[in-house]
Amino acid sequence: MHGGTVLAWTIQITTHPRGPWLFFRGEPSQETSPALGERLGLAPPATQAPEEAQLLALVRRIQQGDSTAFERLYQLTRVDAARTLHHLVGNRADVEDLLQETYLRLLSAVKGFRGESRFRTFLYRVCSNVALSHLRWKRRRPEDPMEVLPEVLATGQDPEQEAARRQAARLVELALERLKPKKRIVFVYYELCGMSPDEIAEAVGSSVNTVRSRLHHARLEFTEAMHRLLDKPRAGGVHGAP
Repeated sequence: MHGGTVLAWTIQITTHPRGPWLFFRGEPSQETSPALGERLGLAPPATQAPEEAQLLALVRRIQQGDSTAFERLYQLTRVDAARTLHHLVGNRADVEDLLQETYLRLLSAVKGFRGESRFRTFLYRVCSNVALSHLRWKRRRPEDPMEVLPEVLATGQDPEQEAARRQAARLVELALERLKPKKRIVFVYYELCGMSPDEIAEAVGSSVNTVRSRLHHARLEFTEAMHRLLDKPRAGGVHGAP
């Protein structure tokens, strides 16, 4: 990062007489943990992901002409791809169409996959290409109201805490809307998907230095967007005018 300084995120959900509130702070630090998504329930723990060896075995079968292997690959990766696309584009209504486009592209691209990177990185490269095209198209059109996040229920979670978590997740998605497409993709992949700068560079086809620069500026802009959202009058809720 610039000057060796990155932002450490502090997100705390608590209650207030007028309802659940989110307290957010971005401070200079020498370390950070890309756990924002897990803390807000926006990303599954890494242990839920299918094994790389299992995915590579399916890729080899696809390359040998086994059509059933692609269906299995789809089943194993669909939830992760859909969640990632939702964070990248910010509108659940678009995700199904984009998911279909992602797997159509993947079916063609996977035939040339030689294992130079992890399959997850390869899949995220396709997701980022699909999302980037969509975001660029979307920025040329009148802004559509963003739909609510799909609910992710935490087992045994207190209903009030779960409502606060959903509110926090909503604020994160609104702040992501303020980022330009390439910055948003880098931010989502690092903070919500837990990818390293090296892995992101492979996924988006840029240098590591470019990824680090975009991430640095994306964090600053995200922090500013969050502060603006939290400082807004509450009468209109998160849907109030900026």
